[in-house]
Amino acid sequence: MKPVLLIAVNFVREQRWPILVLLLWVLLLAFLGLATDAARQREDLLFVFKQVAVYVVAFSVFFGSSAIYNDRRSRRILSVLSKAVGRQQYLSGLVLGVTMACAIYCFALGLTGSWTLGEAGFPASQVWFLMVCLLAACMLAGTVALMFSTFLNPFFAAGATAAVMGFPALASYSSGSPFWAYVMPVYELAATVLKASFGSPGAISWWPVAWAIVETLVFWLFSARLFSYVDIAVSVD
Repeated sequence: MKPVLLIAVNFVREQRWPILVLLLWVLLLAFLGLATDAARQREDLLFVFKQVAVYVVAFSVFFGSSAIYNDRRSRRILSVLSKAVGRQQYLSGLVLGVTMACAIYCFALGLTGSWTLGEAGFPASQVWFLMVCLLAACMLAGTVALMFSTFLNPFFAAGATAAVMGFPALASYSSGSPFWAYVMPVYELAATVLKASFGSPGAISWWPVAWAIVETLVFWLFSARLFSYVDIAVSVD
């Protein structure tokens, strides 16, 4: 467990600048909360909150699709795997690192949202539930991107991840059946955040969150199997 945690912490440290950029958006929401009348401008605050929230899903794909590539390009992966660290442990550390990076953002956004939206009448408990949905979506999206990055470069891995996440959403919209939305619940979880309003904050349903966690485990195991066949000594430059 210690190697996994060390890999995760090191990943977060390496991604400190993208995380800082994300946190600047949270500061924007905090500034708007201070500069505006929350009661009168509550719809505008909620709109900004939802827009700021979904950015982290895109960043989770970026984190997952580039993690292995960056380590292979710097040759650091060779030194990590030569220290009695298995490939499955290595991937577990990266999945945990992506989750931790997104959790930092979701926690900061949850605190800011509870304060700014809470003053306008939005339930704080619902804000935190939306953050849990957001984190589950990020965890799944990042793991899918990591799986594709075991055999694709970051650009194609991100594109393949977008296609895998987008197809069920498109199928659900075209057919009108909610079944397809749960095949890959990233869209459903993000939609839970985007559809929240003061008039209808949304019902708390843990089913999509639980299903996202199950799928994360499945894609993690599948990525470990794929990665076991990859020749990491080959240069990616």
